[in-house]
Amino acid sequence: MPYSRKVAWLYLGMVLNLWSILLIASASQCLFLILFFLKRGTKNKTATRLLILLLSIILFMNVGNLWYAARIYLEIPWLAGIGRGTTLLIGPAFYLYTLSVIRPGFKLRKTHFLHLSGYVLGLSLVYLQPGGDNMNSEMQKVEAFLMNGIQATPLVLIRFGLYVLHLATYLILSRKEVIRASEKLNDNYLISRESRIKWLSKLNSVLIAIGIVVVLSFIDALVTGYYNSDSNYINTLIYSVFVYLIAYQALADDKEIVPDFKTKYQAGQRIQADKDTLIDTLKKLLREEKIFKNPELKQADIARMLEIPPHQLTALLNTELNQSFFELLNHYRVEEFIALANDEAYDHLSIMGKAQEAGFTSKSSFNTAFKKIKGQTPSEFLKNSH
Repeated sequence: MPYSRKVAWLYLGMVLNLWSILLIASASQCLFLILFFLKRGTKNKTATRLLILLLSIILFMNVGNLWYAARIYLEIPWLAGIGRGTTLLIGPAFYLYTLSVIRPGFKLRKTHFLHLSGYVLGLSLVYLQPGGDNMNSEMQKVEAFLMNGIQATPLVLIRFGLYVLHLATYLILSRKEVIRASEKLNDNYLISRESRIKWLSKLNSVLIAIGIVVVLSFIDALVTGYYNSDSNYINTLIYSVFVYLIAYQALADDKEIVPDFKTKYQAGQRIQADKDTLIDTLKKLLREEKIFKNPELKQADIARMLEIPPHQLTALLNTELNQSFFELLNHYRVEEFIALANDEAYDHLSIMGKAQEAGFTSKSSFNTAFKKIKGQTPSEFLKNSH
């Protein structure tokens, strides 16, 4: 084999290996997110199911491309075509997911299954191609596809054109829903329309990038007469961005991904109806579990424990306890410091060491809080108490 051809094969092997790594990472993230959303309890079950469907489609696409990139077809030829036509499921799944995030009370109906008709038609065109039932012939096409591309026959171009029009149609429909929602008056939901629209716009932008790649690949096939695997790999990168964007948002705040449409008024009602229970639970968290000892404790953390929004916790503290969040924490931390100061087991710690044990992070904040609550500095208090 000539040296130049050996170099070409070595380079091709390296590229395919890199794509394989990316595909495996993206597929693994899809699987993790699917399990995460299956386990996560939510009132918006429709949005959760549609998001799982989106991730499952991308997972199948990744497996299909991995079959090519890692040359798995040499060992497992029967997996041929596992990801075929799945591009035609992305648009409908995203459109329905958009409706579930925009429209309160949106439910899937039997008529929504009509959105699968594009996928069924596209799959039919795939199997109408001559030689599709011969495995050896199929493997030869795969090799040709990976090396130089396959000839863009009228059937291939029709199928490709269907992909382009189908995805573009659903992206336009999704965008119209977002625009229509943004033009309405402000709603009264805890997960605001603005935040939901912002989230959907991010996902829409990623899918538009995929649409652009598909269009450019279609134009290239028209001009050159061949369709190759380049667009598959480029879209793999973009779909990975799509998946990791969902993962990032799920870690940051997953309420926007599957909003439950709880209204602010309903949350306020709960504060009024359950204020005694909420206060008892809060005091239990502080007295028994001593959560205030965590120096990184935030108001949002306690609100999450009480299952109420942070601004409702602020209202509860102000109206029922007449304290701010930090005043409440400092009160318990000061009392904990005094308890530690009277406990011989902590005699080996300095004053600041005991303060840090109680949850304070700095000497200045400790001294300021202590003097405000007890009217003396910590040293004076300890001296006068003995």
